[in-house]
Amino acid sequence: MRTTALLALTAAMIMTSCYYGAMQGAHTLGKDHYTVTAGGAFPAYFSAESRREAQETGEDRLTPYPSLDFAVGATGNVDVGISAFGYGVGPMVKIDVTRQSNPTACSAMLNVNYVIPAQVLMTRFSACIGRTFEGVLEAFAGADVGYGPDLLNIPEKDDGSHDWDAIENTVFYCLRAGCEYGLKTPGGGLSGNNYVPESIFFQFSVPMGISRRVVLVALGFTY
Repeated sequence: MRTTALLALTAAMIMTSCYYGAMQGAHTLGKDHYTVTAGGAFPAYFSAESRREAQETGEDRLTPYPSLDFAVGATGNVDVGISAFGYGVGPMVKIDVTRQSNPTACSAMLNVNYVIPAQVLMTRFSACIGRTFEGVLEAFAGADVGYGPDLLNIPEKDDGSHDWDAIENTVFYCLRAGCEYGLKTPGGGLSGNNYVPESIFFQFSVPMGISRRVVLVALGFTY
């Protein structure tokens, strides 16, 4: 399990290129509960013309990208962990300001990511509210805002490779909503099957402040 998670984390550090849509619900894990969440996000443009323009010009071009999070419940209301996104990896902390027994959660999360090719730090803050139904299904909505290298518009050198020395910083933000369904929680069924994920995750993210109208569709699995 640990070896697999380490390999997946290394791959995600190399491959992950976007920063829109933290793949997290509102509730925290609970003390001493740890998870590994792997997922992918896929762009869906509102028109074929927008997709063609993004591909041809490279401006605000979104591509499918993976995501990986390792988290542990430090207390009932605080999670800490490591997240891989945006060509890098870094620590995260998530705080739920409501009682853990409350079906409604309101949380804030901070990521600090080291962008490996650019050798700079990227920050991302997320606020999220969610409600659990029957102790199994969580529906949530949130907003993310961050600051760091503009990974959607990386300048290129004459040979076509990324020019990380010329990249500019930008403020990025998005709105997101989704749901998470527990498969191994009481009432969720399949609790005795070790090969079944603890939960499955589905999310829509809408990037704001870019020239293309696009939504990111994300699917994730938590173990």
